[in-house]
Amino acid sequence: MSERGFFRRALAWPPLPALVLTVLFIALNRLLTPSFWNPYSMLGFLASNGPVICVAIGASIVLLGGGVDLSSGAVLSLVNVVFVSLIGMKTGFWIAAAVAVGAALAVGALNGFVVGYLRVNPLIATFATLSMTAGLALWILPTPSGSAPAGFVNFYNGFLLGIPTPVYFIVLCAVIWIVVRRTPLGLWVYAVGKNEQKAFASGLPVASTKFATFLIGGLMNGIAGLALTGSVSTGDPLIGSPVTMSAIAACVIGGVSLMGGEGDMLGAIFGGLFLGLVITLVLAAHISPFYQDLVSGLIILLGILGATWLGKKRRQLLFSRQRGSAR
Repeated sequence: MSERGFFRRALAWPPLPALVLTVLFIALNRLLTPSFWNPYSMLGFLASNGPVICVAIGASIVLLGGGVDLSSGAVLSLVNVVFVSLIGMKTGFWIAAAVAVGAALAVGALNGFVVGYLRVNPLIATFATLSMTAGLALWILPTPSGSAPAGFVNFYNGFLLGIPTPVYFIVLCAVIWIVVRRTPLGLWVYAVGKNEQKAFASGLPVASTKFATFLIGGLMNGIAGLALTGSVSTGDPLIGSPVTMSAIAACVIGGVSLMGGEGDMLGAIFGGLFLGLVITLVLAAHISPFYQDLVSGLIILLGILGATWLGKKRRQLLFSRQRGSAR
């Protein structure tokens, strides 16, 4: 392959902007914090950002299918309070974890049913379930309290076979998506997200495909909720609130189109890593707490603009190649 051909293929890869940003900010963090590559520093970074990355993977699936999920942060809070409350009632770990993840699946199924079968706009539907789920989390645990099992907290914030445990949560979500991607459902998700009318005219199961994307997204949220609980080690009905927009931003930075049918899971992972690296960099630069949010927001905005610009260039390249092949 020629150098020019390799460059064009690389430019056509949707996660490329997020990968470039991730590598750049890893280098900047390493420059400002010499101990950044320390295994325990990496463990702390992944433990804090693992839940966002897991949610971003689930959000990418929903976006690829032409939907959007505003309820994911509230679902994380629900998983957290359900799990901690059941543990406080002396419920076994695996039963508590299963019920907590089941709650996330139930919300995902509700979103999928309303959006897929009742054909309600996903923004409106998931905004409604956001309010409902957040209210349910507050009803179960009105104030931060309780604690996760010490064994689970130590497990999550430790190493397994020399690898930080949060990596396994991310890999689990990624493997689920890879398996789905290799089934007909994976093809249907892209087809429905790209053009729902054409997919329906072609005989594809549009409603059940949309339902499946939200259900899978709910499963990812459940896994992320357990990871978040392992990270904070306590119950908090508002703990997941900031995650929703972070996950969607990670997807956009990672080249997942808000219009559906374009991008992949790797972009969401790189986008989530980039968001975490921005926060770490701002803290390492010793910027005043009064300006940290401002600086972080500006950097993320620049990252989104850069990713969007590269995305446009990528689409122009693909269009020119398609025209050339048509001739």
